[in-house]
Amino acid sequence: MRYRILFALQALLVAVLAAAALWHADWPWVAAAFAVACLTLILGYRAVAKPLATVRNGMYLLREQDYGSRLRRVGQPDADAVVELFNGLMKAMKDERLKNLEQNDFLRKLVEASPMGIAICDFDGKIQSANKAFDTLLSPEVETALADMADGEIRTLRVGQCQIVRCSRHFFMDSGFRRPFFLLEQLTEEIVKAEKNLMGKIVRTMGHEVNNTLGSVVSVLETLHDIHADDADISSTVESCRESCLKLTSFVKGYSDVVKLPEPEPTLLELNSTIDGMLPFLRKMAGDSINISVEPYSGGKIYINADEAQLHRVITNIVKNAVESIAGKSGNIVLRTEPGILEISDDGPGISPENASKIFTPFFSTKHHDRGLGLMLVADILRRHRATFSLATAPDSITRFKITF
Repeated sequence: MRYRILFALQALLVAVLAAAALWHADWPWVAAAFAVACLTLILGYRAVAKPLATVRNGMYLLREQDYGSRLRRVGQPDADAVVELFNGLMKAMKDERLKNLEQNDFLRKLVEASPMGIAICDFDGKIQSANKAFDTLLSPEVETALADMADGEIRTLRVGQCQIVRCSRHFFMDSGFRRPFFLLEQLTEEIVKAEKNLMGKIVRTMGHEVNNTLGSVVSVLETLHDIHADDADISSTVESCRESCLKLTSFVKGYSDVVKLPEPEPTLLELNSTIDGMLPFLRKMAGDSINISVEPYSGGKIYINADEAQLHRVITNIVKNAVESIAGKSGNIVLRTEPGILEISDDGPGISPENASKIFTPFFSTKHHDRGLGLMLVADILRRHRATFSLATAPDSITRFKITF
């Protein structure tokens, strides 16, 4: 501000000298003084005012974050050195900002494409942004668990009957404060694979020992049956033991069939016609006391990609499970179709809340003789088809098995 006052006084002096030179034209020293004052004013402007104006322009560019503009030289060596330094800093800042933008864009795309759910919270712990995977995995159960978690805590939740999710809460430092974030990871395939591998080892060991032993026992029992064929008591006892051995062999074979389930070979199937073709068999299996009906999609044909033989096993086992849940009483089973959806419902006694999360796990069954093979086989086939499914009893007491292909 002071230099402006100085230039104003100097300009006033030049004006006074100019007026004096015009008024007293015969005063040579006035003209000389006028010339010196003009020269001093010009040199002072170039040495002080112009560099300072350049500095002001630079401050404006910094304030507006305009890193693409540059300052021009002013013809004054010291000022030009400052201009060169400023332009170099502006270029470095522009390059750094471009690098940060590219890095942030890369991280944003990486987070968005990640199969792991990621959510960033604000300083108050409220979710501020999340990727698509997080929104997909988020459910009321998961949301409740996240609200109760502390920093560094990890939980594994079974969501419904077909999803297992690992939830974790962490934090990073931002501006000196902890900023929390959540991670959601779907573990369904890993846990199911581990369970199946464990089951496979158990079944192979059990099958080897049982079949080898029972093979010899059955052979001996058949010989005893032939020897004592004329003794009704001994013969019936031996035959009963033989049938028990064969049932045990069939029981072990059931587990072996699940372990040896082949990979699906999907083809394009029309869902409604597939169900229509199975209806006679399903109705015969259900018996006269249970009514099986179909509610097909009225909008036209429904096509899905599925292995036809394995789809038949899925539908058969679900209907068989519904028939057994009704347990010989009168009841109804309904097969309803929508685009990409098959729902099989029954009005049996339903599933209790404590059993709802266990019904698809190995070796669990509410029916002792079944050992859970039917639903375990259904779950394995549907997972191999990348289908989602759920089994639950609604408040209206209707149990629904819903499959989304």
